[in-house]
Amino acid sequence: MRRAAVVWAAALVVSGVLLELPLVALAATSSVNIQNTAFAPATITVHVGDTVTWTNRDPFSHTSTSDTGAWDSHVVTAGGSFSFTFASAGTFAYHCAIHTFMHGTIVVQAPTTPQPTAPPTAPPTPIRTAPPTIAATAPPTLAPTDEPTAAPTTAAPTATPSPPTAATETVSASPSPVAVQLTPAPASGAPGPLLIGVAALAVVALGAIAFFVARRS
Repeated sequence: MRRAAVVWAAALVVSGVLLELPLVALAATSSVNIQNTAFAPATITVHVGDTVTWTNRDPFSHTSTSDTGAWDSHVVTAGGSFSFTFASAGTFAYHCAIHTFMHGTIVVQAPTTPQPTAPPTAPPTPIRTAPPTIAATAPPTLAPTDEPTAAPTTAAPTATPSPPTAATETVSASPSPVAVQLTPAPASGAPGPLLIGVAALAVVALGAIAFFVARRS
């Protein structure tokens, strides 16, 4: 139990020291000159824990007196100085008690505590994605084309058989049938077979001629 109390007290001391470290590290000293009956610079900005030192550069005395009574240097003779450490933030106006027209301002800012640095984060693990699947596309179907239809060939005109035209034979005939004069056979004997055949043929021929002539007319 005693051991735990010692550890707890040590932790408090260490924490207090760590809290005071930023103030010690940031503490600085700023200077203000009292010269030509004026504060130069008239306005300065410091941080909590900083010290301001006024130095009298004039051949006569001055003071650095807070308007609210936060500090008072009393009389600062020629060549003398006065210092004051600001423990709280705010805007502090002051003046010279001997020369009341002399005025100045001290702006005290609160210390900035450094923000803790976030631990580095591990880089995000890349997510491996499967390569995109390319869908197989069917080959384009060619539109059926109409096969060229052979133009119907016109059959060669078939010569229409015309009715046989009866051969017209121009027969020069006498207006009257030609009488075939048969020469009588010599009376000396009977006619021979040759003469009989010739006569028969002549009769047939004459009859055919007479038939055609009668048909034409």
